[in-house]
Amino acid sequence: MIAFLLAGTAAISTQVPQTVPEEAETPTEVDPSSSPIDSIVAGEEPTSAAAPAPTGDPVLDRLNALETRVRQLEARNAELEQQAELNQQRLETVETRAAKNAQFGWVPSTSDPTGAFTFKPRGVVEADVAAFIERKGGYDYNNGTAFRRARLGVEGTAFKWFNYRLEVDFAGNAVNITDAYLQYTKIPKTVLTLGQHKAPFGLESNNSDNYNTFLERGMFTNAFGNAGAERRIGFSATYAPRENLNLAVGLFGDNESISRSSGSPVTDTPDESWGVNGRVAWEPLLQPNRIVHLGLAGYYRTSLKSGDVEDAVRLSDRPNIRVDNGNIADSGVITGVRSLRYGGAEAAAVFGPLTLAGEAGRLWLDRPGLPNVNFNGFYGYASYFLTGESRPFRAGNFDRVRPFKELGKDGLGAFEVALRYDKLDLSDTPVLARAGNEASSWTLGLNWYFNPYSKLMFNWVRFRGDNTPLDPIGNETAGDVLATRLHLDF
Repeated sequence: MIAFLLAGTAAISTQVPQTVPEEAETPTEVDPSSSPIDSIVAGEEPTSAAAPAPTGDPVLDRLNALETRVRQLEARNAELEQQAELNQQRLETVETRAAKNAQFGWVPSTSDPTGAFTFKPRGVVEADVAAFIERKGGYDYNNGTAFRRARLGVEGTAFKWFNYRLEVDFAGNAVNITDAYLQYTKIPKTVLTLGQHKAPFGLESNNSDNYNTFLERGMFTNAFGNAGAERRIGFSATYAPRENLNLAVGLFGDNESISRSSGSPVTDTPDESWGVNGRVAWEPLLQPNRIVHLGLAGYYRTSLKSGDVEDAVRLSDRPNIRVDNGNIADSGVITGVRSLRYGGAEAAAVFGPLTLAGEAGRLWLDRPGLPNVNFNGFYGYASYFLTGESRPFRAGNFDRVRPFKELGKDGLGAFEVALRYDKLDLSDTPVLARAGNEASSWTLGLNWYFNPYSKLMFNWVRFRGDNTPLDPIGNETAGDVLATRLHLDF
């Protein structure tokens, strides 16, 4: 009988079930080395098994021990599978980073496996064609072509916390540095920038040139911006405590492309001008396809000069096109100007394919001992995407438009129509030859976005001005210009 029971026990032990009640535990007196199935990888402890209390029944205790060992091995096998999967993911991550060392889009970009160092060429090419129709004034406009921008540069990151950019513009048969700066980004929600870069000013001015709705910005934006903003050498800090709030302030000298004094060594030539710029941008509504933007900007600038004339300033701009160099707005050289003060307000709204935007600003000229002068300007426009896209917004500025269907890929691209009214009033200039000078224009635009980086722009500009340099006898100047631009940036 004893032999029969032992034989039966051996037969049962070879058919251990895969699952038993979880409360079954292993007796402490069982030797794990008694069977190969009971062996655990050396150096590893069971992850989920406690020693079962002996029952006194050898058969049941043995079954419990075998079941517990199976559970231990299953748990260990799961751990090994998880570790193998993690190692595979790490390997794939390294391979992916290594593959990113050389990526090709419009241009190749490179980075090290950690992403702490990156390098990417950048550039903008804009070719313009324009034809003028003179209506009043007798000025002989220059029909033709021109490169509005022809920029090449590089940008990237270094040591993880630094951004850099160096860019040069070759348009107009001249070589000028546009951007040359270093940024420090480790401080939370803060970016510190040192070098030549855009001074805080207004929506159009601080918006990227690549995202312009029209061929040119508003006339007052250009005239007042050239006097105390645009790209200058200096230091600025940008703080964004929330996604919808952006604060910027900076101290700036002149632009590197501004010519230095050309007087003789013994001439008392003017020093470089300097000033402080600031801007606050707030979006009380910032949702996909629904945006409301408000902003304020201002600057103070002193040690002014116009050419080699000390304490002087000249405000001017062309009629929303750059193919012809004739200024429709021009204050003449105003002397005795100790400092400039500017204040401006901006607003924009995006509701699906519809965009509304506008700015207004005033410039005060402080002239000790002489009558102070101030000038005004504004613009307002509306645009609509016929193909349904919505203009995005990021960090207080408009962002890149991405067509739903790109040309040559899955559709014809995106189409946008736009209308703008633009005015610059310099009529209070103390320069008698330009007294009463003011200019205004209407611009009808059609933009065809091939993809996010290239587009074809059409503008019909109807402009007019009083006592402009385009009219030799000081009467009204009026005309139309039909212009197109092929834009590519990378």
